Amino acid sequence: LFFRKGELVRTFFSLNEFIVNRGLSGVLSTLEVYVDDHLVTTAQGDGLIVATPSGSTAYNISAGGCMVSPLVPATLITPIAPHSLSFRPILTSASSEIIIRIPEEARADGWMSWDATSSVSMEKGSYVKLSTAQIPFPTLNMVELDGDWFQSIREKLHWNVRTMQKPMLPTSPASKF
Repeated sequence: LFFRKGELVRTFFSLNEFIVNRGLSGVLSTLEVYVDDHLVTTAQGDGLIVATPSGSTAYNISAGGCMVSPLVPATLITPIAPHSLSFRPILTSASSEIIIRIPEEARADGWMSWDATSSVSMEKGSYVKLSTAQIPFPTLNMVELDGDWFQSIREKLHWNVRTMQKPMLPTSPASKF
């Protein structure tokens, strides 16, 4: 749900992620993050990604977020180029309601996009309220969901694919020094 100064503007649906960022502005975005009506932090940086587990292997991982199995009922909040080294990605319960708000005193307006499809501008004072759908999106898997997911990240992302080290050759007592 997208609100401009308290008035509902539009409802959006996303399978992977919502992104709130600075848009075309060259200044840091300032974003208030609420989880279940509690102010968690005021983020400054290029923006925030709020992702589902299925979206965790997209823009979220490129921004330093973790990969999350689709069987884990979670929502990821990942900063995009944060202006603080201590601002790290977090996981919240999928049942939590997340609000991302551009405060009135922010230097610039922002943009919200979803699933890399469309964007809408966000004025100071507007906010987006994010929650997990009550009815899950049906998917078809060829094998057990976790097995399919692990195989997919190995094949598509080359997760932990590397050349294995060769065994060490035995050393003689004289060659230890």
